[in-house]
Amino acid sequence: MIRFHKSLPLAAAVLVGATALTTSTPARAGYAVQVYDDGVLQGGIIAIVIGNSLTFGGSTTHFSITNGSGASNNPGTEGGSNLALSSNEQINTTFGAVGGTHTIRIELSQTDWLAPTGNPLVLTSSAGGSISYVAGTNPSATESVSSTYQGFLDTSNTLFGQPVASSTPLQSATASRGSVGTSSLVYTPEPATSIIPGGTPFSMTNVLLFTFTLDPGSGQHTANASTNTTAFNVPEPATIGLALMGLVPLGVMGLHRIRRQSVSR
Repeated sequence: MIRFHKSLPLAAAVLVGATALTTSTPARAGYAVQVYDDGVLQGGIIAIVIGNSLTFGGSTTHFSITNGSGASNNPGTEGGSNLALSSNEQINTTFGAVGGTHTIRIELSQTDWLAPTGNPLVLTSSAGGSISYVAGTNPSATESVSSTYQGFLDTSNTLFGQPVASSTPLQSATASRGSVGTSSLVYTPEPATSIIPGGTPFSMTNVLLFTFTLDPGSGQHTANASTNTTAFNVPEPATIGLALMGLVPLGVMGLHRIRRQSVSR
């Protein structure tokens, strides 16, 4: 309960009360996941956020997701800030009987990163994963999967902000199978790195995409990937200068050694 002090004018007391209300409940960073099936945003995904951990799952038109998860160290540190999609998620196809080609796109995003504070920043992304083939009614059925991953940093602090100028290079992977088993998804380039504009607060976003092409009569096919995007400061010229200065004594010692050798001759 807010009490008004008798010696304060009413307007001042109201201002004090408003300040108390606004400072007692600090803003919470936005943290969310979006899933698209063939470019259409899906409403059947449930996400739960606890601190910097996010779990999600549900069904789309052609896929189902179980054990989806994300993690971060928001609001970040000067040593590096990272947002990751965990490999716990399992993406299952549900169109194997009829076959076809369909795409699922997962976007994980969080706002209100406060560090690192340098400008420019280094942004890196990495990914790895696998696909699994499960036999269906057609023993000669084949599957092929292509995947891409990209990380983004948005200094406008917009949830799901994806400015091209503040992204890592697009990483891609492909795999195919015609028999039961598992194949790795190897993303290239690995890792992907860019020098981008800095500024706080900012948002970070991970974008992971899978495209499945299945023959009719395929069984259930699955894919997973572990991804990570990290922002950190560009090494300062002064730091590089100090490192070079450390080489100077070595160079002087080398010159003295050469001179001694020439004199002895």
